[in-house]
Formats: sequence, structure tokens, C-alpha cells
Amino acid sequence: MSDRTRLVFVRHGRTAFNVEGRLQGRLDMPLDEVGRRQALTVAQVIAEMEPDAIIASPLQRARDTAQAIGACAGLGVQLDDRLIEIDVGRWSGQRAADLRRNDPEYAAGVVSPIDYRRANGETASEVGDRIVAVCQDVVARYAGGTIILVAHGFALRTGICWLLGGDYGASRCMGGLDNCSWSIVDHLPEDVVEARGFLSPWRLMAYNCGVPMSMDVDFAKGA
Repeated sequence: MSDRTRLVFVRHGRTAFNVEGRLQGRLDMPLDEVGRRQALTVAQVIAEMEPDAIIASPLQRARDTAQAIGACAGLGVQLDDRLIEIDVGRWSGQRAADLRRNDPEYAAGVVSPIDYRRANGETASEVGDRIVAVCQDVVARYAGGTIILVAHGFALRTGICWLLGGDYGASRCMGGLDNCSWSIVDHLPEDVVEARGFLSPWRLMAYNCGVPMSMDVDFAKGA
């Protein structure tokens, strides 16, 4: 065990909706063929980190990615509803390009510097708060360990930003997360934080890291 707790955030593999530029939100889309290959590839890398537990969003695309990691690491997968993707309400399943042209509410929201409710769904703040709550619970339960959290692009990017003390504006300055990328945030013990004069116990160690894939693999960004 280390004196730090390491959280490794993994975004799910590619889906057909990622390729088509559609908002998935909470729609339960499976991995496509490329996504399954991505999951098998990244699983080998994540398993070498010797995780103590794997926790995933209940949506199939995240769950199947987590199970690939679990098979390599010899661990089962726990599910946590709080890791689910942002709820985009009636925008779910629609192409972002179409929404920009045809839905004034969406078109205004995506360029707004202020957080907003996605149709009849969630705000970014609501997503960030629940991801932070998961991370706090993980640190309390697995202090000193390495925990893998498998979830979704928007939820993870927002959650990481919130952990680091950022706000909605800061989260929009962060690049999107590629399919099957991983990011690492360490949580330091209180005595270490005080001794080093840190303002927060959370330290960003890596962001949007990936395994080189063959040229036919398109790491699509999206939700």
C-alpha cells in the first residue's frame, strides 16, 4: 500500500453513436467492434497498474470496458449509478450537428460560458458533484490503493475538473477524453498536504493517455 490513493479514470470504448456524432447521454449503447478492441487493448495496460478494485457506470459501454479490464486484472466489477453519463434529456440520440442547426436552446448552451441544464436533463454541476462524491467514498474505502473508475467522457472530464477545484469555465478549457483513454488523479493524506503546503489533497498525474492503435482505429470523442 502507498501513502497516496490513486484513482484511474477510464473512458469506455467506442460506440456507433460516437462515430455518428450523436449524444448518448444515458442511452445504453453497446461498444462497436473497434470499441471492443480498444477495451481489450487498454485492459492490458490498466491491469499492469495492479488495481485493488474496479468500479463502473452501469451503462453497457462502460460496464463491458470495465469487464475487459477485470478479466486481465483478475477482479470483479462493482457498479455505481453515480458514474453514469450526464442526462441530456430529449437531446439523447440526436446528432450534435442537427441540434446546433435546429434547436436554439442547444445552440445557445454549447457556446455559453455559464453552466446550463441540458434540455430536461442535468447540469454539469450536478454531474461534477456526484462524481466527486464517488471519489470521496472510494478514498475512504480504499485508502492507499489503486482504484479504476470506468465511465463516460463528459462525466469524467467534469468530475476531474471538480476534484481539482475547477468550475464550469475551467472544465470547458480541458480537452475531451478519447475512447479508452485513462487519466490519473492521486489523493494525498492530510499530513502530506499540510507538510508540503498544498491547497488540495488532489493531484492530477495524467490526463487523456492512450494506447497507440492501428491506423484504422478512430478514437472518437463524445459522451
